Amino acid sequence: MKRKTVIAIYMRLSQDDGDPNAESNSIVNQRHLLYSYVEKNFEDYELLEFQDDGYTGANFSRPGVSKLLERVRNGEVDCIIVKDLSRFSRDYIEIGAYLEQIFPFAGVRFIAVNDRYDSNRFKGDVAGLDTSFKNLMNDLYCKDISVKVKSALKMKKENGIYANGSCTFGYRKDPKDRHKLLIDEEEAVIVRRIFQMTLDGISSHKIAQTFNEEGVKTPIEYKIERRIATMTPKGKRFEWSGSAICQMLRNATYVGDIVYDKYETPEVSGKSRLKPRSEWKVFRDHHEAIIDRDTFEYIQKSRGVKNAVKHKRHPLIGKMECGYCHKSLKIEHTKNPYFFCGNKYVTQYEGCVDRINVQFLEEYLLFRLQEEAERQADLYAVCMEVKNRMGQELEVLYERKRRENEKLKDLQTAQTSIYEQYVFKEKNRADYIEEKREFEKQEDHCIDLIDDLEKRIKTLRERVPESGADVYEYLQNHSFTELTQEVVDKFVKRIVVYDERNLEVEWKFSEDLPEKVREYQLAHLQHQIKDKIGNTVTHTV
Repeated sequence: MKRKTVIAIYMRLSQDDGDPNAESNSIVNQRHLLYSYVEKNFEDYELLEFQDDGYTGANFSRPGVSKLLERVRNGEVDCIIVKDLSRFSRDYIEIGAYLEQIFPFAGVRFIAVNDRYDSNRFKGDVAGLDTSFKNLMNDLYCKDISVKVKSALKMKKENGIYANGSCTFGYRKDPKDRHKLLIDEEEAVIVRRIFQMTLDGISSHKIAQTFNEEGVKTPIEYKIERRIATMTPKGKRFEWSGSAICQMLRNATYVGDIVYDKYETPEVSGKSRLKPRSEWKVFRDHHEAIIDRDTFEYIQKSRGVKNAVKHKRHPLIGKMECGYCHKSLKIEHTKNPYFFCGNKYVTQYEGCVDRINVQFLEEYLLFRLQEEAERQADLYAVCMEVKNRMGQELEVLYERKRRENEKLKDLQTAQTSIYEQYVFKEKNRADYIEEKREFEKQEDHCIDLIDDLEKRIKTLRERVPESGADVYEYLQNHSFTELTQEVVDKFVKRIVVYDERNLEVEWKFSEDLPEKVREYQLAHLQHQIKDKIGNTVTHTV
């Protein structure tokens, strides 16, 4: 039975045009166009739908297209259909690679309806000049729009027009004019209290601890209540932190100023880089202040700039996690450095990590890596043994399939021969029919056996395990006398810490036999049993 053609339709829009909880009109229109095209041009198909509503086409960092490409990698898609080429991507180089290399290699047909592009028309050849020119124009259009948008936003800010997407905590946008800020009194009370407590000599750490004890709502909780943000807490609940308080104390928005032009992006779709503070631009007295300027400037001077000693970033920063609240651990650079959970002093959670010695942790990880080097050597040996055994088994299956194909060919030749004998009256009808039925029976058995062999070959090829040679060779060629950034990045996924006696290390490599090896061992045993049963039945008959 012929398999249904799996068709994936993909839709994209750069920005929402309405209710953020509803689909944009453009997505609805694209869906209608693509469904109509599929119904008119295809039969016996399975339809998949992918979309990115509110994402740029300048790069492939989109959830919808990522899911689509994952399906393509798994061989689960036969055809992709989009409204036009710019919906899939506006990057000239990337879309060229997909159209001319990746999709043809994966055997995926690509159709852009409005551009009248169908990859089936270019099999064995590259797309025409018109397609390449459209891709180039889409790329240039994206870059041009990016420059224009940035220029327009910069002009608005220079003219005192508030052009940010969200508001600073303590403010809300004027319902009559979204470019103006109004004080939100409920939030402003908290802001004023933070500044007053700071004037009273209370540290930012202590302020956060006090707010958490009193259950004061955090800025993100106010946004969630207003349905302008969706987020879940990393720990048990959202909490104030000393760093959040410090950021608020430095925010010039509270004195009525707008600070802009803080970041620069070297190129389209590149990463933003923070400029030196001296290069920031300020539009003073833009809106009503929550904090008077004298108080704000006094706090900036009194807090000052700490001449902290710069320490080399420890390789485990970002990998350590508190087993109680699941927040990342911080490092304290003392004579005997240690990791600790900053949440313990803010929330007073007794279960949070108090301290774990850095030297002890490094020695523990190096010891575990030496153990893993031995374990990985054993796993590598098993994987290679299974891989070699699979190769031998594949050779046997290919040979059996070759013999069965020859047998099938001989049977078909024999049927032709007896038919000729029957036609030329060398064989009577009864003998011909009896022999024909016997040959057909053998032929059916042969075809069933070939189908079974093909399935076993396909399954076996899919189960060929990754040998893990790169991990094995690296582990065998390194002595692990020092915990470097390279070693941590290559092998450590995360470390969950409860105390020095209770650590959970999650490695990036497998600590057990690969799943494919276990599947093969089980399947191999099942086929051995099946073959023995088959042989027993044959001998009995």
